Amino acid sequence: MNPAPQHRSGSPARRGFTLLETLLVLGLMSMLAAVLIGGSAQLLKGTARSDPEDALLALLQTIRRQAVEKGKVLELAPTDNADEDAPDFLWGEENVDEDHPRTEEKLPKVEGVKVKILAPESTGAILLGGVASEKAIARLRFYPDGTCDRVRLDITRNENRTVIPIDPMTCAPLPAVDAK
Repeated sequence: MNPAPQHRSGSPARRGFTLLETLLVLGLMSMLAAVLIGGSAQLLKGTARSDPEDALLALLQTIRRQAVEKGKVLELAPTDNADEDAPDFLWGEENVDEDHPRTEEKLPKVEGVKVKILAPESTGAILLGGVASEKAIARLRFYPDGTCDRVRLDITRNENRTVIPIDPMTCAPLPAVDAK
């Protein structure tokens, strides 16, 4: 029986990973992580745009970012088109001309889900069938300092109505408890 091989120092040799093996494993792990992170980002991006509420919140942040980058006031205006192929919103610079046309935005359609942008306070609400109905605002402005007008989002999902206020400093949703 052979005794365990020994180093020059007299201690038994230990078996370990070589530098090449270690670098190969790290390289494979980093490639796998890159594939998973890239794929999950696309997955999350696709799901965020499939719901009208999420798509509208993403649109608000996109317009806010554009207003800051361009240093100009941008407006978001809902359209009153009953046509399903027509855009739901138009957005762009405050003064529209041929050089600066407005961008059309169409929200995804989900059965039983309706999204409206309302004034910051409930004014002129009409009670229809036990449900308060308010008219959508004509426009929402985004300013170069990253702020926007005070508004609320009205989300109706299969007869369940939720009103979410939008923070004018960040243009992001606030907890629905603070809605008026």
